[in-house]
Amino acid sequence: MAQKAYHIIGAGVAGLSAAKFIKQKFPRATIYLYEAAHHIGGRAYSFFDKDWQLSLDNATHVLLRANRNACKNFLSFNKWQKIYFQEKGQNSLQTAKWKFRDEIAEAVFNTSFEEIGLQQWLNIGKQLFPFFPHQFDASFSQGNLTQDLMQILQLPDIQINYGYKLLSIEKQGELITKLFFNKRTIEIKEGEQVISALDSYNYGKIFEPTNFEYNAIINIYFHTSMAVTLPKGLHFIGLKGYGAQWVFSFPNILAVTISNANTCTLSDEELARLIWTEICVLRGRAAAFIPEYKVLRHKRATIKQDKLNNALRPSSAQTKWANLQICGDWTMKNYPCCLDSAILSARRLKI
Repeated sequence: MAQKAYHIIGAGVAGLSAAKFIKQKFPRATIYLYEAAHHIGGRAYSFFDKDWQLSLDNATHVLLRANRNACKNFLSFNKWQKIYFQEKGQNSLQTAKWKFRDEIAEAVFNTSFEEIGLQQWLNIGKQLFPFFPHQFDASFSQGNLTQDLMQILQLPDIQINYGYKLLSIEKQGELITKLFFNKRTIEIKEGEQVISALDSYNYGKIFEPTNFEYNAIINIYFHTSMAVTLPKGLHFIGLKGYGAQWVFSFPNILAVTISNANTCTLSDEELARLIWTEICVLRGRAAAFIPEYKVLRHKRATIKQDKLNNALRPSSAQTKWANLQICGDWTMKNYPCCLDSAILSARRLKI
């Protein structure tokens, strides 16, 4: 029996997961994995910052214990705690989840609570069921995203062609016949399958228009001489009424996330100073000086996950081409765009 051959475009979480699942089902399958960047992970990757001599994540990622698929792969997410919120003007931490529904919605969907559809919330409920308390425990990345993703590649014969940017395709009837990369042209032979693990923006440029709106996320990293102590010694807390929604503390780094950030017009310096001042107030400390910081802005962090954009998302992995399937968190209608959804999208591929 001839070996199956798969061409996977994109080495993000979905693309790597697709390669892993194919190898598990068909150990002798030939997998060609193409990645435009020179690193794996898509938007979920780590990089070594030469200025600080530290490994930083392109964005701080959070997992719940309920994210079972992601938890199996991201093994270094091991500092679990309950989710606490600090409301501006209040002295005590709180855990009442419904009171902080707006903050939770923006964290999960990168979209305001009022814009999210009922079916999207129902799917969240299904994932959390049964509602054991530990299901809501959370952990976050600490410069280790790439390290975790490399574990997926610990399977034989999975090699990545880095620097391969897909420019266009050739199609004949219901089949994709050629992939035109910046480095070479790949002919798709009879019986071979193409899997697009591109983000929605780049998929729309190459294959078919997607017409999504996007929401931004801003991540700020403050380089500190030691771990910054948060109230009650917590590793992270959610915020209400502050300029940021989440703050994370780990050795030498204080990380901040601002979701649904399209309307932010402050410069990097203005934003960093505002957030640092608020963090000092939160900790009951005087803002004597601002430490070194880096502001990372992701203009198309996720699709806007309101009812209109959710309706535009595909209902399955299959496309109008018989030999092309798609995966990626954006392809999972009614699910939030996150690490777990990216893995789920690879699981539903018909391989």
